[in-house]
Amino acid sequence: MFFLDSRVFPPYNLAFTLVMNNCPLNGALNMEANEHNRLLVKLARLYYEEDLTQSEIAERLRLSRQKVQRLLREARSEGIVQIGIRPISGIFPDLEKGLEDSYGLREAVVVETTSYNQESTVVREVGAGAAEYLLRVVQPEDRIVISWGASLLNMVEALSMKPPIDVQNVKVIQGLGGLGDPNNHMHASEVTRRLAKVLRGEAFLLPAPGAAASRAGRDAFYSDQQVASVLQRARTANLAFMGIGAPRPESILIKEGRIVTWTELAELIQRGAVGDMNFHYFDGRGQLIASDLDARIIGLSLDEIKQTGHVVGVAGGSAKYKAIRGALVGKLIDVLVTDHVTAQQLLKVKDKKVGSIKLEAMV
Repeated sequence: MFFLDSRVFPPYNLAFTLVMNNCPLNGALNMEANEHNRLLVKLARLYYEEDLTQSEIAERLRLSRQKVQRLLREARSEGIVQIGIRPISGIFPDLEKGLEDSYGLREAVVVETTSYNQESTVVREVGAGAAEYLLRVVQPEDRIVISWGASLLNMVEALSMKPPIDVQNVKVIQGLGGLGDPNNHMHASEVTRRLAKVLRGEAFLLPAPGAAASRAGRDAFYSDQQVASVLQRARTANLAFMGIGAPRPESILIKEGRIVTWTELAELIQRGAVGDMNFHYFDGRGQLIASDLDARIIGLSLDEIKQTGHVVGVAGGSAKYKAIRGALVGKLIDVLVTDHVTAQQLLKVKDKKVGSIKLEAMV
């Protein structure tokens, strides 16, 4: 067998290869068979190399369009045209499909991480992956609700480096009150404002802290017309981008100190907490661990987030594995953007090659 031509179509590296069986043209095969094979090769080259339509081929070769279709199918079945997807370094289709099939995800986006145990590196790389995903799926009139966190901040920063985005009437809604100084670049209001600016959309900011000091304080904020209006708008969102947190002493939530103390968080961990979304803590099955904190949160609940119908969880790194898995098991998210080592752990893949990168499970 020898190759007549090989073409590669980015970005998926889809290759169409034309081949011909190595057999004598004037010996074993009769003239009729030779002519038929010659026609198959000619058709394949016109269609796959010269990009002619089936109708154009039919007109040029004086064949019916139905016959052209049949002969092209025959060219593939006989191996004259071989179509395959060649692996590309840094792209992980097997891991993505494995996550989608194993956890019932609408889509998984797996990006390569260069330093799995270095959180600042992982959030930058996962954030960049989330930015590419958002660019692909955002549509005019979308209503996007967003929470907060380092991965989402990095998503917005990656988007800021892109050319202007041409989508009409996008609304970006803050789905959780702020944490700390509103002028801080990681504050939920600032993330919401910057995303709206990148998308040339309208920002709806939630003028409240992430949690009140008491249930009565939360109720007072909820009675405010502007707070109630923004939260109601958030409940109508059709797309949600959510960070996934992990309960640990070094988290921003603990360092800030106004919403929950380490003593309170340690009690939640004892009760099985592995992660949080919008400050609502859940266990390894993705079930809410009810606590006094839930009654103080000013933002969407887990159920309200799920009702958007398209929840994108953005998280990665060694500290987030249990939290991500809990969110997946509990069907809290529909799409996951994560790094390739976390994806490997979630699938328990050991010493498997994906693309050109050897992955080793970390357990």
